[in-house]
Order: sequence, then structure tokens, then C-alpha cells
Amino acid sequence: MAGGKETPRQKMIGMMYLVLTALLALQVSNAVLEKFAIINNTLDGVILDATQKNSDQLGKIVSDGGKSDDAAVKQAVDNAKKVRELAQNTVTYINEVKKKMLDKAESQKIDEKFINNHSSAVATMMIDKDGGTGTEFVKRLEEYRKSLESLTGDKFETLAKPPSQLDAFKDNNKHANKDFLTFTFENTPPVAAYASVTQIQTEVLAYESRALNILAEKAGAEIVKFDQIVPMVRPVSSVVAAGATYEADMFITASASGLTPEMYYNGAKLQIADEGGIKMGKVKFTAKGGNYDKDGYSKQSFKAKIMIDGKPYEKDVTYLVAQPIIKVTTGNAPTLYMNCGNTVNIEVPALGTTYNPSFSGASAEIRKGAKPGAVVIIPSARRITVGVSSGGTKIGDQIFDVKNVPDPRYIAYIGSTPVDLRNGIKPNQIANLRFVAEPENNFKEEVPKDARYKIKRAEVILGRGTAGVQRMNATNENPDLRAWSSQARPGDRIIIDIKEVSRRTFTDSEEKVSVKGSSGIITVPIN
Repeated sequence: MAGGKETPRQKMIGMMYLVLTALLALQVSNAVLEKFAIINNTLDGVILDATQKNSDQLGKIVSDGGKSDDAAVKQAVDNAKKVRELAQNTVTYINEVKKKMLDKAESQKIDEKFINNHSSAVATMMIDKDGGTGTEFVKRLEEYRKSLESLTGDKFETLAKPPSQLDAFKDNNKHANKDFLTFTFENTPPVAAYASVTQIQTEVLAYESRALNILAEKAGAEIVKFDQIVPMVRPVSSVVAAGATYEADMFITASASGLTPEMYYNGAKLQIADEGGIKMGKVKFTAKGGNYDKDGYSKQSFKAKIMIDGKPYEKDVTYLVAQPIIKVTTGNAPTLYMNCGNTVNIEVPALGTTYNPSFSGASAEIRKGAKPGAVVIIPSARRITVGVSSGGTKIGDQIFDVKNVPDPRYIAYIGSTPVDLRNGIKPNQIANLRFVAEPENNFKEEVPKDARYKIKRAEVILGRGTAGVQRMNATNENPDLRAWSSQARPGDRIIIDIKEVSRRTFTDSEEKVSVKGSSGIITVPIN
């Protein structure tokens, strides 16, 4: 946040601050609040590293410049000591503000109680002009900035920028009239407010580092080779879905033109790119999940190593993998039909255009559809599990319940008109009598290629009173009953007893259909 003279590290911290600040105005879930605690912990690590680096820088200034008799060099050394003391005092003061935040939230440390606290007590403490905490906070930051300008002779921007001075929000009418305190802490849960103040501490130390670099040049103590180097990894996103691509920049916090580092990810050598004088190794791999916690995250890590002048600098880098949500849509609802070609769309929205699915499953045949995610599932068990992978990475399992195919209905027709079984037919219509097996309507709509029935055998009887006048074993749905027209009388009946039915399946194989009890008997009165 130090203008055109920012180091890449400072720019990274500034970007983190913008993202953090933009989230503070949102009503966030406990899972997101936990991420603020993680961010705060990361920033604490940055503070420790920066404090050590600045201390080493001051030691170098004192060592190299303290031997000089030049008045300007001596003044630069004295001013560097004052900068170190001023930064330490400011960081200590901010720690006191953070302690007040914990006290206000009735907590002793950053624990589950503090993280899950959604109260506005801390935000009110910082915004309340009468309370003095927030006002004093801004005042101390301004005093720190002005003191650095006085000691270095250089210009430093305010650390308490209102949204009108931030590129991401300067044109946002919603925040146009807000001051720094309101913008930073309004509607902010305690853990997010705490992380925001920790972020300010990193900027205080970044300003100190810049001031010491200015004074080092004046004292002739510019550092070109480092005795402590910390490998850093900057992920494009700290949370990725299993099967998605993890991307990050691996780099050292400082560089020199004479240094050509070698960088490795899990032992594999990386391509090195020079970005603004900082040499970076490009990290890119497919994230793998598994062992997800109750919030749907899996903690993963990889080993980063940077070699400089034959000396290795190593660090284990951790990241979170979010469990992808498998979204299933079907032409026939999530419950499938046994031994039928069920059309299903299995999607993983979190993977976007990188979704390249493959599927597996026991007790089911799975056929790929016309587009990614579209499949036809032919189950052979009452409950099946379909494994979903993308690009060779297992995403998860989707369970489907399977129901039996509904029984068909048996209907008599005269030509194309269903017979009214209450009124019956006339004797001269018997010749046109036929009978069919028709699928249940929902079944026919959902899996039409599986809803094809054929009656293969039936016994047809011309009945009169308790006797059967004529009998025929029909082997199709259109038996020749013309001879019965002259024999039939009003009061007689045609009895169709269906014996054997088959269903042609999605795969064009035939499946025998069980005809249950009286459901396969049709009685047609003769009037």
C-alpha cells in the first residue's frame, strides 16, 4: 500500500487487504469466519518474518554505517534506530487494541467462541467516536506515517485509507461517504475486525522496511545478498475443488541480479519466470481431495524448495480443497427404473469448464451421453452407487434408489377406440376386436424406449351363462374372431385371459413380464 515503491510482497499484502475489506460488509457464515482466523494466523507469520528481516536490516545499517565519520551517514544510522523503535512501539500499541477487541468479545484468545461471535460489540468500539479506541487508532497510524516521512524525507501514504482512496471502491457510491473506520469495521464480526487490525500491523512493518531501505541507501548499507530467505507461495485461490486446477506463484521475498535460484514442487523442478525482478517458480497441479471435514474441506500440502548457491530453503505449503457438490438432474427424477435406460445428467458446478467426467458403478451398465455429464444408467440392483471422476481424479459417489418397472394395463380396442367395458360391443364388432398392453403414463414419459410391450399369448373365450361357446389360443394381439360374430348373442361376453407378455428394453432385448392374477383378464360384454 506504499504507492509506486511497493515491493511485490507489499503488493500481495495490499491485495489480501482489499479482498478482506470487501468481505467485511457481508453477513458471512461460521465457515467463512473460520477462514478469517486462518488468514489472521498467516498474517501473524508474516509479522514474525518481517520483524526479523527489519531487525537484520537495521543491524546491517548499524554495522556498515556506524563506522563512518560522515555526518549524513551517522544521521541515517540514528534515524534507522528511531524507525525501528517507532515501528515496534506502533506494533505493540496495535497488539493492545487487539487485546481490547478480545476483551470486548469476552474472549481470552482466538478460539471457537471468538470465531463464532457475530456481535457488533467490537465494531461499535472501533467506530464509536466517543469511545476513543478507533479515533486513537487512526491518530497513532497518522503519527507513525508522519514520523517516517520526517525521518526519511520521503512521502508515505496514509495507512487509514477511506474507500474513496482505494481503486477497488473509489467509484462505489455505496461507500463514497464512509471514513476508514466505518468502511473497515461496519457490520464486522469480531474475528474479521481482529484480522483487519493484524493486516494493518503487516503494513506498519512494510512501511518500516521501506523506510529502512531508504536509510540503508543513505548509510551505504544496501543489502544485495540475504542471510535469511523464506520461500513464499502465493496461491491464485486458497480454496479449490477436488478435480479443479490448483495454481500458485512460488517465490522468494527478495532477489538480486546475480542470483539464479532453482525451485521445486514435491521434488519436481519448476519453470522459473522473472516478474519485476523477482524470480518465481510456476506451480500448477490438479488438486486431490479426500478426508473432508464437517465443513467440506480437506487439508492438503506440498513441499516447496528453493536452491540458492547450493543451499536449500524448504517449506511445507498447506492449502484447503473444497469438496465438490455433485448435482444430478434426470429425465425421470433421481429414482431410477430397474433394467431400463435412465437418462441422467451428473454435473459438478464447481469445476466449470474443466469438468471432464468419467463414471463407474457396480450392478449397473453406464453409457456415455452426447455431452459431458450426460449418461444412461441401466441398473440391475435396487440400490446402486455411481462413482464420479474428472480428469482421472475421483470426485465422489452418487447413490441412486432403483424401483421396479410398473405393471402395464391391459386394454381392449375396436379399431383405434378403447372398448367401454360397461356398455360392451355389438356382435358385428367382434371381428375388429384386439387387445394390447399399455405402459403406465409416467413410465412411458420418462423412459420411452423401455415402455414397449407385446402380448405374445392369450386365451380368448366366447362365454354364455356359465359355459364357454368358443375358445381360441391367440398368439398375437389381433386374433381372427370373424367366425364368432354370427354366433354371439346379446348377453354373451368375450373373455380375454392374457397369459404371456414381453417388454422390449432400452438395449432392444426382450424381458418377460409377469401377469399378476385378475389384472390380465378383460371381460367384454356383448349387447
